[in-house]
Amino acid sequence: MLTPHLYDTVPTVSQRGTLTAARGPGLLIDWDPADIPDALDRLAEQHPEHFTGPDALPQHPVPFRMRLLDAGAPPPILIHPSVEQAQAGFIREQARGVPMGAGNRNYKDCHAKVEVAVAVSPVSVLSGERNPATLREVAEGLDLPWLRSFVTFQHESPSHAVLRMTRDEQQRALRETNFAVDRATNPTGAVADTVATVRRLRELFPGDRGILYAVCMNHIHLEPGQAMVTPAGCLHTYVSGQAVVLMSISENSLRVGLTRDYVDTGELQQVLREDQPTPAPLPVIPVDGFQDRIPLWSEDLHLGRAVLDDTEETVQLGRFAIVLSAKGRAEITVGGTTTPVSEGCRVLYLGDPAQARVRGPAQLFIATRR
Repeated sequence: MLTPHLYDTVPTVSQRGTLTAARGPGLLIDWDPADIPDALDRLAEQHPEHFTGPDALPQHPVPFRMRLLDAGAPPPILIHPSVEQAQAGFIREQARGVPMGAGNRNYKDCHAKVEVAVAVSPVSVLSGERNPATLREVAEGLDLPWLRSFVTFQHESPSHAVLRMTRDEQQRALRETNFAVDRATNPTGAVADTVATVRRLRELFPGDRGILYAVCMNHIHLEPGQAMVTPAGCLHTYVSGQAVVLMSISENSLRVGLTRDYVDTGELQQVLREDQPTPAPLPVIPVDGFQDRIPLWSEDLHLGRAVLDDTEETVQLGRFAIVLSAKGRAEITVGGTTTPVSEGCRVLYLGDPAQARVRGPAQLFIATRR
């Protein structure tokens, strides 16, 4: 049993779960959900007055990560291995003695990762591989020799073919792509999406193989409040806009493109399947006039979105919950404890299920374990 309490959290780069200082009614904590067990142990030890049964804390009380992603600078194209691939890869790297923090370490644990994104602003996402008809439309519409050859012969998926390209083949394909995009006039449909994406990415990542992957990937547009899920084994990145992203707890991400960091092409050939799983939209279910609910990968997890004005409203918090302000500044009150939540910041709630009073104007996301 936990005595209800709110803890302020702030976004950091390293996020190593360190207790820093008291502030107002809560505690200021830099934290990483993967480090939650140790972080809670430290909190219980240093502040026993807030905990009536710290020995009863589960190992992963918050079995997800949630953050506000801003694709003003697009993140690398990534792929998360399946659970079978993760288990085999983790054992293999442990046996080889690859240090956990090494730059060439791919598998930090034995788990797969599912990723859910909810748009805060209009968002452009690249996820999974386009179907053959769309790839053919792009190849013909832009007159791309390298893509046309993949579509015509179909000896392997375009993503695999790009992965196997030599450096010279990559550079030739990039020159063909840049030439085609420069001469494109009034494109429509998938061709227009491709032209816009290539023009954006080549300014940020000139000469990067990830641009060729982007030509082959599904281009998905989310309006504010719309949601989608990217399963393990699916290439993905975010090209523009802001989204709240929830992920199951795993450190396993292999970089594919749009990065200067290490890319393990040998391991990617094993992880990248010919039949990539398909990203899918998620239903956004209205709860009342200001709240929506988005289903997650487990029935005991709940994600809600609350669009607030300056009127006080009530939301439900589970035993362990994270509240993130994606837009604006909000106040959240549980019992006699009130904590401000600035834009981009989060509050971690620990306690028995409770109703919280919230006030904006703000857009809050509430992820909780039932």
